[in-house]
Amino acid sequence: MIENLIEQKPKFYGWAYIVFVIAYFVIYLSFQCALGLPESWVDSAYLSLMTITTLGFGDITPTTDIGKIVVSSQAFFGVMILGLFLNSLSHERSKSLSETEKKIEQDRKEELRKSLEMHSCLLLDVFKSANPFAWDKHAKYSASMDELEDFCRSTYSTINTLKNEVGPLHTKMLLETVHQNYDTLLSLTPVAAEISSEYLVVWSSLLSNVRNLKQQYEKSLEAVKEGGSIDWPTNNDISQQVQELIQASLFISKREQIPNKSSKKNA
Repeated sequence: MIENLIEQKPKFYGWAYIVFVIAYFVIYLSFQCALGLPESWVDSAYLSLMTITTLGFGDITPTTDIGKIVVSSQAFFGVMILGLFLNSLSHERSKSLSETEKKIEQDRKEELRKSLEMHSCLLLDVFKSANPFAWDKHAKYSASMDELEDFCRSTYSTINTLKNEVGPLHTKMLLETVHQNYDTLLSLTPVAAEISSEYLVVWSSLLSNVRNLKQQYEKSLEAVKEGGSIDWPTNNDISQQVQELIQASLFISKREQIPNKSSKKNA
């Protein structure tokens, strides 16, 4: 009860202050003789205002003991309500500032998240398009997850099947883009850490798979045949990395991740 009383909005105490002014005015006016006060409604109103504000000019004073007690009680309640009002006002101000700061921090983290999303989408965009000139594409020009989500979900489930639409050129472009952008992706680790520990774990997982793809790319370049051709990794070689890259990208883009088949069987 007491906690509820001291945790009200400022306007509650403002109205309480006014109610006390009116209530004591009525008391002074109704019991003037018993309280030893002048018989005038103007004097009663004046005394109520002067007492609750603790100005107390002393030009009107009660002449009976009960009058002194009643007038003193109004001064006490007036100071208490004023204190609660100021405390509530300060609390509301602090709460408003805290919410503003929280909103600013949320907006900042959302911008950081979008930068991670943009770079993860770049890899998927190049992988999807198989454009031989897209390996050096800037991340800000990559397709959004809205445009890539269907491809991601389809590729995740079909990359190791006859239904898959991913060919050697897709693989080549993904590996070249990974190789080109690896240092940039690595430099974004502190960004993920600033968002949350969960984003750091997911980004670290993405980097691990990207690092594996980069190593496969470098290995393929080292094993150039005499005729100058390169044996790019097969879908089986990169399927796990691609699937985990898709899962990480869906998480970073705040999309529902694809259920793990083993989890379904266990369920």
